[in-house]
Amino acid sequence: MHAQLISALISVVFAADTGRQLAARWARPPVEASTAPLYVWNGEMSETAIDRYLTANAAQGVQAAFIHPRPGLITPYLSGRWFSLVRHTVAQGKQRGMHVWLYDENSYPSGFAGGHVPAEMPESWNQGAGLRMKKLATLDPQEERRFVHVIRGAGGVYAFEPVFYEKRAWHGGYSYVDLLKPGVTEKFIELTMGGYEAAIGHEFGHTVPGIFTDEPNIFPPSRDSMRWTPDLFARFEKLKGYDLRPYLTALWEETGDWRKVRHDYWSVLLALFLERWSKPWFQYTEKKGLIWTGHYWEHEWPNPHHVPDNMAVYAWHQMPGIDLLFNQWREDTHAQFGNVRSVREVASVAHQLGRRRVFCETYGGGGWELRFEDMKRLGDWMFGLGINFLNQHLAFHTIAGARKHDYPQSFSYHEPWWDHYRKVADYQARLSLALSSGEVRNRILVIEPTTSAWMYASLPGSGHPRLAEIGREFQDFLNSMEAAQVEYDLASEDILRRYGKVSGSRLMVGHRAYDVLVLPPGLESLEQPTAELLERYRGSGGELAGFVDAVERVDGVASARLAGLKWRRLRSVNEGVFREPDFSLSPRGKVFHQRRRLGDGQLVFLVNSS
Repeated sequence: MHAQLISALISVVFAADTGRQLAARWARPPVEASTAPLYVWNGEMSETAIDRYLTANAAQGVQAAFIHPRPGLITPYLSGRWFSLVRHTVAQGKQRGMHVWLYDENSYPSGFAGGHVPAEMPESWNQGAGLRMKKLATLDPQEERRFVHVIRGAGGVYAFEPVFYEKRAWHGGYSYVDLLKPGVTEKFIELTMGGYEAAIGHEFGHTVPGIFTDEPNIFPPSRDSMRWTPDLFARFEKLKGYDLRPYLTALWEETGDWRKVRHDYWSVLLALFLERWSKPWFQYTEKKGLIWTGHYWEHEWPNPHHVPDNMAVYAWHQMPGIDLLFNQWREDTHAQFGNVRSVREVASVAHQLGRRRVFCETYGGGGWELRFEDMKRLGDWMFGLGINFLNQHLAFHTIAGARKHDYPQSFSYHEPWWDHYRKVADYQARLSLALSSGEVRNRILVIEPTTSAWMYASLPGSGHPRLAEIGREFQDFLNSMEAAQVEYDLASEDILRRYGKVSGSRLMVGHRAYDVLVLPPGLESLEQPTAELLERYRGSGGELAGFVDAVERVDGVASARLAGLKWRRLRSVNEGVFREPDFSLSPRGKVFHQRRRLGDGQLVFLVNSS
């Protein structure tokens, strides 16, 4: 059964479409609504230990788990014994009416298969995944062969050398891999999923609903390098129509038309990441009837080095997801709990592409002292903003030795509160059921200024000061929107290009129709397809509003194209364009809300995070 059909089935069997249906399922939410911890296999695993874990979880109302290999593991990963234990876990889960999800890596980040990919495919790591620029007074022609490109000028020589992934203990003595190299993702899927197909493939889409991917990324091998892959120059020229090599210095220095070059560079990296990582995984899970979920490293926005566009990669998951760890409240661009942008991004993609479930890995690093009060405070906030599938990080098989320091706490019998955990599990299962029911229909769409930020990004951890300014301006804007109880979605320009169209005076993005399009603070440039869409939208009478006076660049290039495009100039989020015709709230404190439309009414969830 294909994943689209699985999603449709979940919509019918799991979530409610009316308040009457929701009330009928409220007391005993189905297994799909259960929280699902990362069940950490971090020692010598046995059937007895697995049975104990599943029995203890079922007793506390936790009806699902993700099998998660992690440091400390003794049972050989992807061995015959490994798959025997997985088979046993799935059989025991099925017997108990539980769901057993898979996890695609030996720890993280996903892509190297615990060392199997670099071991079997050396070109996945040893052909260079970064470029380091060296400024030299002179260069011996005999030395040029070790550089991929050399630029000579009046000021000296710029030489660009390849940088390779290093072998690290975290990767089992192997290296991470180049996910932009053709065939690497396919090798990863082959090595990881072949054994699972043989052992439990008959349960794909049933007891085994899907698989979790964890922080796959295109971060360069060193902080003094820019991301590269051996066919980058050829792919760049095919996609952008010019040779990148003469302009490489613009990735490091503000020379020439550096905004355009950087915009085009990140645009091409995003295209390659989607083509060579996201698309193969999505096609595989569609074919096998699995739900692909998990998360990336979404906390660095607007820095694009891990993932150039968070929302663009979420679009390729049947259940898009994020992570929110620790037990601190912050509201800045790199925060976890308190970071509204992070949750609004993933929830918006789910709304637009018709994904009913939105995943979050959460609580990890909250400490052994994490209380039920903390779990409810943090959980309510993320549920209120759009999460409805909760994955606890972590539930340890063992805490022997150094393992107890690995992002504590543990959602298992190692905790003194475990025998009382059902109170939390049942509460969050009911929230999951309620907030997966009906649908959110926001009428306001805000374009995220991601491609504007690309123009200012250079080496990891550095860049033009404007990069951080764009992040702060946009984050402050979203915080003010939340405080004013504005209901809105965010837009990725990549998703707009793929799914955006104009219908009458409304802007359609996949499954959603918007009455108002907002150009937010921080937006300086739009991509050409977005500019064309805005022109059609405005020409059809669509409502366009903005917190900027002008958009002076298209694809990073100074352009007068949008000079004639008029919009309502806004000064405050309290202006009338943001008010809902049929709904209003005037709360005090740090209150968030979510409104869902049901067939026989509305459901409003209110959260006070003060």
